[in-house]
Amino acid sequence: MDQFEASQQEPPGGYKFIPPRHDPLMMGIARLITPLYLRIVTHVDRVEISEEHRAILKGKMGQRVILTPNHPSYEPPVVMQLGGMLGTGFYFLAAREIFDDPLQNFVCSRIGAYSINRGAKDDDSQHATRQLLRMGKRWLVIFPEGQEYYLHDIVLPFLPGAARFGYGALDDIRREGKQDPVWILPVTIRYHYRGNVDKLILGSLARLEKELALESSGGIFERVQRVTYCLLEVNERLYDVEVNDPENVDLRISRLRERVLMDVERKLGMLNVDLGSPLRNRLRKLFVAVSRMRRSANSRYERRLLDRRAKVMRAELQRVLEFVAMPGKYVQQDSSAERYLDLLGRFETEVFGKLKFFGPRTARVSVCEPVNLGDTYEQWKSDNEGQVEQMTEQIEELVRTRLDELCEEYRTEVRG
Repeated sequence: MDQFEASQQEPPGGYKFIPPRHDPLMMGIARLITPLYLRIVTHVDRVEISEEHRAILKGKMGQRVILTPNHPSYEPPVVMQLGGMLGTGFYFLAAREIFDDPLQNFVCSRIGAYSINRGAKDDDSQHATRQLLRMGKRWLVIFPEGQEYYLHDIVLPFLPGAARFGYGALDDIRREGKQDPVWILPVTIRYHYRGNVDKLILGSLARLEKELALESSGGIFERVQRVTYCLLEVNERLYDVEVNDPENVDLRISRLRERVLMDVERKLGMLNVDLGSPLRNRLRKLFVAVSRMRRSANSRYERRLLDRRAKVMRAELQRVLEFVAMPGKYVQQDSSAERYLDLLGRFETEVFGKLKFFGPRTARVSVCEPVNLGDTYEQWKSDNEGQVEQMTEQIEELVRTRLDELCEEYRTEVRG
């Protein structure tokens, strides 16, 4: 197992850093189970990468690398399978909440995942990350979007952790008198359906229309629009949201989202909230606040009560992320099968309360041009945060551009 220094002291609030380990037995089991897990849970039965992009990854073996994939849904198993294809294992920087479950804690830490306390200063995690990069034993995987959102053709704004940790580790290496590089490898993952998926779309619409007591007449777009309006109307009544412009779906979604956020913020006693703050920042603070609720308990009984309350609030926040935060014109901009099924999957999750995936699907992995942080090290030394922000925007744009290219490549394949 891997060993490295960390304070391991439990700070106020009950948070304790979970370090990474690589247990050979658990890694072997995980590599055997991952393809089955992907097939059963997410209907992904293929993970593909071109020989050209595989060569890019192989060319960086033995060097210090941060992989920064997009994160619309269940990407960690895809990246794990990619590691198996390359014959290596990775470290994964993961939200502290996933370690709250004892079984997940046991498994995830032993296949290389370690915790970060999102939305708070986490010296242990930062120290461990820089030390892991400095040691250079395995590559590090960071998902810069920070949260899955289940719309596969969208890239959320990247958080600065990958660039910040990368430059910090590079600085440590330079202080040791070494000139070794630290690389960021932006990775794009896009899911493609195989074959005719009309039956999947029509079947999903039929289930939703039956549950919502809607008629099934008209074309696919008309029926999807009817379901969208129905779901909005039900939620607007639930949250007492006034509708002034029924045809403006984006405005209606925005108002509903704001009402849900304000309701949770009020329940948590969060005052003086910056309403102009980006959605991702408000959501992250709320998720962190909800996760911390149980740590204030003085007894097991109180912890159980707080757990119940937190479960309800977490579900509301997840609804904001998965349903209320979706763009109203997602399928109007591109009426591809993937986008229809993305939308219908969100609708089925909302209506039936169970995460819905369709398939069979292929996860296509693409690697962008590697970025050597050493090329901008001097800029970072003169302006730490400014250069971190600039690098974060650069890798975000690389991933977004490659995602658009993968979408276009797939359309060409379908037309051909």
